Amino acid sequence: MKKNYILTIAILLFFSNFALAQDIKFGGTQPPDTAVINLLGRYQKAATNFKSVAERDARRKPLLSTGYFYHGMDGAPVDLDSLTRRQTKNKFIPGKDSLYSFTLFQYENTAVFSYKSYSTGGMDKGKLSEGTGSSLIIMSKENGVWKIISDVIGQDPKK
Repeated sequence: MKKNYILTIAILLFFSNFALAQDIKFGGTQPPDTAVINLLGRYQKAATNFKSVAERDARRKPLLSTGYFYHGMDGAPVDLDSLTRRQTKNKFIPGKDSLYSFTLFQYENTAVFSYKSYSTGGMDKGKLSEGTGSSLIIMSKENGVWKIISDVIGQDPKK
């Protein structure tokens, strides 16, 4: 129990730029791996406070698998280069996100981080975006090192 509490605090500190409403739940077949939690923290840091999509993705690239893909609401998975081009063309600007309902599913060589979000003030394709969303960050060991293999953006969660 104490280990889960310490890991929860560690993850909350990594995501301290966001309004967090609740603790992280844990699932899967293995206890949470600190290397996974560290990767999530580095990923969050790389994906915030950027001046361009290209800058964001250049900072994220060392954390990603060579087989990384982004799966957006359109259902079309794309690689990192395609995502960077698409979001640059669409003049994507992130909004202010409040993340909540966190669960880390830890397995031997795979981890899945699930969360929901509420975003305001973002822009995509010239339109102001606001609303709720759900996402997964999928991680796997690659040559013994944890890497992000996919971001999956889901449907709006039920309240």
